[in-house]
Amino acid sequence: MIMHWVRMADLAEILIMEHLAIKNARWIVDKPYDAEAFTRFRSYLKACHIEVEEKICFPILESYSFPDAKQFREKAERIKADHKLIDTLALNIIRWGESGNAHLISERLPLFLRLLVDHNASEETDLFPRWDSIDSPEMKSSVRDARSIIESFGVKEYMTAVGINECAFNYLFRHGV
Repeated sequence: MIMHWVRMADLAEILIMEHLAIKNARWIVDKPYDAEAFTRFRSYLKACHIEVEEKICFPILESYSFPDAKQFREKAERIKADHKLIDTLALNIIRWGESGNAHLISERLPLFLRLLVDHNASEETDLFPRWDSIDSPEMKSSVRDARSIIESFGVKEYMTAVGINECAFNYLFRHGV
């Protein structure tokens, strides 16, 4: 019997792909403000992307005994605090849209996208490179666990937010043999 080993994408690779999609979300600043689209984008960030990072990725990384574990945990805590700040700014943008404050929206949308892209770059520099140095049962189940969060959020909504089709989604989240 011939065994075919399928290497599925790991969680850090999936999150980096999502970061690239976010980085290329120029519609946020290049078009007139679209309240419905921005609200959907914020929903994806909060209920899906950040959820996967904070409930799956970061706890696995923080549980590993790196030589600089204390400093690493401090970086992870700072990044989690950034999530709250970014979401607060997104909620304020939504509120300003509801109250018709176009000036604040046009002023803050570029700041929002810049903060989000810079934040993601810090995750890619400070956290994700450590992913390859750990080997744990949780790491092996992390993609399956992330898929569960994505399914709760909505696969179609996820694919729209990230800009991938069903074939790409199934490829990323396929099961290893």
